[in-house]
Amino acid sequence: MENKKLLSNGLIYLCSSVLTQGINLVLIPLYTRNLTQEQFGQYDLILSVQQLLALVISLGVHSGMVRFFNEVKDSTMLKNTAITFSLLWGAVCIGLAYIVNPWLHPVLFNEAQGAELFIPFVVMNAILVGLNAIYSSDYAMRFKALKSSLIHFSTILLTLIFASVFIIGWKMGITGIFLAQLLAGFAVFSFLFMIDIRNFKPRLYSRDLMTMLRYGTGLLLGDISSWVLMLSDRFLIKGYLNLSSVAVYSIGYKVGMLINPVFINPFTSIFTPFKYKVYNEADGGKRIGTMFRIYNFIGWFCVLGLSIFAHFAVSLIATEEYAAAGYLVPIIAFSYFLAGAIDFYSLGLHIARKMRLASMITILAAVVNVGGNMMLIPYIGIYGSAISTVMAYVVSNAVFYYFGSKYYSLGFGWWFPYKYLVIFIPLYGVYWIGNLIINSIVIEILLNIVLCIAYIGLSFGLKFVSKEELDAVWVRSRFGRTTKIAVKGENEKV
Repeated sequence: MENKKLLSNGLIYLCSSVLTQGINLVLIPLYTRNLTQEQFGQYDLILSVQQLLALVISLGVHSGMVRFFNEVKDSTMLKNTAITFSLLWGAVCIGLAYIVNPWLHPVLFNEAQGAELFIPFVVMNAILVGLNAIYSSDYAMRFKALKSSLIHFSTILLTLIFASVFIIGWKMGITGIFLAQLLAGFAVFSFLFMIDIRNFKPRLYSRDLMTMLRYGTGLLLGDISSWVLMLSDRFLIKGYLNLSSVAVYSIGYKVGMLINPVFINPFTSIFTPFKYKVYNEADGGKRIGTMFRIYNFIGWFCVLGLSIFAHFAVSLIATEEYAAAGYLVPIIAFSYFLAGAIDFYSLGLHIARKMRLASMITILAAVVNVGGNMMLIPYIGIYGSAISTVMAYVVSNAVFYYFGSKYYSLGFGWWFPYKYLVIFIPLYGVYWIGNLIINSIVIEILLNIVLCIAYIGLSFGLKFVSKEELDAVWVRSRFGRTTKIAVKGENEKV
């Protein structure tokens, strides 16, 4: 039964991730075709700030709730404490936003249309993200995957509906986007609150609250460093170049990051319970090494696929003025692939509970990224920013491997993922040349399919992966002993 629950929950989360990302892809052409490049670039910057504020305003209270969900006598009271605090703290943040807004918005947004509403909208959106995350996490911890997934999916779907009205019908521009997000988030929260009203009692249990806040705020430094690593480059591009460059970079990022919902997130949901089950067994290192080889094989396949279909994807979601974004996709997809590899390299530190050291490595990566941006953007523009992100992950993986190996040896070197460059570079080169001389989209797609098949053949031919390894992983994931701890592993993941 536990195996079936893990499988069904995994499929629900996978489908939800893909569907949600699909709606996000529909939103992109809605924005790019109704906003100027400068407006879309400004929207992307403000959205980045909103994501940072969501981390700071929430104070990690929902993360603390997840961490101690199974260690308290009454998890419902823990959730009520988290919601009560978030409502009260959110009201304080909204009040502060309205106080500083008259002085702050002219400095930040100049004379942009609706600029006086940006700060209040962004703060309120950040608060609603935290509140809805509490409900989503509560359902997830109770293994109600469908309800948990529907929260994010419903929010995105409602955003699409409201944005279509505000942007296409009412021509509200950036203000319409953030108003759509606000109404969608509020509608979902209101519905969740009403169906849970019987269980909700406004409570602030100081012991539970302080426990959640200590844990949540302890993660803030690492979370903010991750934000710097992933999103701060937009501000550097704006500073060195312009908002149009930010817009092009953002489109490239949205295509390149598709590797996350398609592969990395589902893979991680399987690998997390697996690694904590087998790492202390006699052949644990070998089995984790096999998983790493599978990760590289499938991951590089996704990087190649996104790279050679990048221009086609960009043309579907944006106008011709964003065409340069297609050249960014291989670099960005590669950076996300390297980010996913941290799950392997950092295993030793997690086993040894060296989380402060892990946070310091993340900070180092953020510093490398910012430094790389400052050095490369003036010379090669937005491509320098994408390359800086890759550099940061290369450094962080190497450092994670160095320190992690002291506590747990994985049996493979830090350089293993880069072996696939001997396959990727020639195949991408063939695509590049073919793209210059082929004028038919049908022939281009056929060529891309041939290149993907060639990648598989070369990977087996060079013995980077074997059929036996693929078979072993699938058999174990479906029938093996590792799934006996399905529920426990899912708790750790959530």
